[in-house]
Amino acid sequence: MMMQKVLAVFVVFVLAVSFGACKKKEEKPQMPAGHPGMEGGMPPAGMPQMPKVERQVVVSKDIVATWKAVKLSIENKSAKTTKEYTVNVGSELSIPNTNMTVKVLAFLPDFKMTDKEIKSASNKPNMPAALIAVNENGKEIWNNWLFSMQPSIHPFQHENVGIILVGGVAK
Repeated sequence: MMMQKVLAVFVVFVLAVSFGACKKKEEKPQMPAGHPGMEGGMPPAGMPQMPKVERQVVVSKDIVATWKAVKLSIENKSAKTTKEYTVNVGSELSIPNTNMTVKVLAFLPDFKMTDKEIKSASNKPNMPAALIAVNENGKEIWNNWLFSMQPSIHPFQHENVGIILVGGVAK
């Protein structure tokens, strides 16, 4: 009977050790420094950076003849206010209560990008986009496209101001 107890204790011990040894500790995968999901948005080491492709912005005479301005929704984050402004294409707006300006460089009602150019696929507002430049203290801090139907595509991000394209204004 003593031998059975020793054998039972041994079997329990072996089972406990084997369950503990088989159980793997789950760990979150470690992202390499500079991973796109990490701050900075740089590709991981060893991953080639995509070359920046310069594309010509082409605005047809029909687009210029039809669209004169854009509507921008500008948020003052510290005052927690948002106001809509109409800014003519080629014009600049001083953003109230800031040392910032926004200039509308181009408007395309139906944004289309090819490997060589950025243009409008039609004169209909299917994918309205505005190329804007934002200056702070006279220095350009941002120059990119805003999309009214997809505002999350490279949005303008600043600690004090938010800018969203509402749409185009026809003549």
